[in-house]
Amino acid sequence: MKPFPVEILSARPDVLRAKHVYGIWFGVALGLTFSIFAWGLDAYALSQMNGLYPWLKFLGGVIPCTLIGALTGWLAARLEKPLFALLLWGAAASVFAWLTVSLPLQITPRILSLADPGIKDLLNYTYYEAFTSRLAVAYGWLAIFISLAGLLQIPLSDSAVFSTSLFGKVAPMLVTLILMAICGTVVDTLNNELLRSPIDTVDTTIQFILENRGKEIDVLEARRRHLGALRTVNDLITPERKFIVSGYDQFLEQVQVLARFEEAWVECELIANQLIFCEQMKNR
Repeated sequence: MKPFPVEILSARPDVLRAKHVYGIWFGVALGLTFSIFAWGLDAYALSQMNGLYPWLKFLGGVIPCTLIGALTGWLAARLEKPLFALLLWGAAASVFAWLTVSLPLQITPRILSLADPGIKDLLNYTYYEAFTSRLAVAYGWLAIFISLAGLLQIPLSDSAVFSTSLFGKVAPMLVTLILMAICGTVVDTLNNELLRSPIDTVDTTIQFILENRGKEIDVLEARRRHLGALRTVNDLITPERKFIVSGYDQFLEQVQVLARFEEAWVECELIANQLIFCEQMKNR
């Protein structure tokens, strides 16, 4: 008995349903993997440096990216044309790119103001026109990686659906996961790393002060760490502390970091990741 041609098998309702379901999971895996590397690793790093609400950004990104991925994967599977898949995933890439810029600089501050109304007046987030170039760069990278993944969806789904082993069904998707891991890592450097590094600098400096209280600190070491910037607020520093970026310039080079200690708010100014000065803030 001759086996059925692939074209005939592909037209069977059960095979079509399997492809549609695979398309959904393909999109979920794509959106989830991108979110983990674009915002998840950033959230984990912030949690290790006493970040305030470190997972808020990740939650704000993973939910829409996973849903958009699932919808796009399903539509691409239904149309079953590589060109249509390319166009659909190109459109999804534009939404992902918008999120990479808007999430840390616009959306998260608004959510944070709702979660913690007391901090609202201490945040000074501005969306500059210069951020348009960041959006263009983000879309450029995302368009390359996500469009490539979109082109692979149809042939990969065919291979997975007709595979009889679990590995054969999962293995084709690993190519997409690798692409999204690389893409998410690249996107993380566009905004998140520039906002994360100042927090790390302030946290590391304060930890050094706490560990050396009552000790004589070498003058050169004090200068290297810019400890003079914290001289006026030294008495307010406590082991219990949380940090968040409270402002920045259009190039994300001059950044303000807000520190919440047990009994005071302190804001530190950094330029090129170097501490300039810190001052106590009044919660207006």
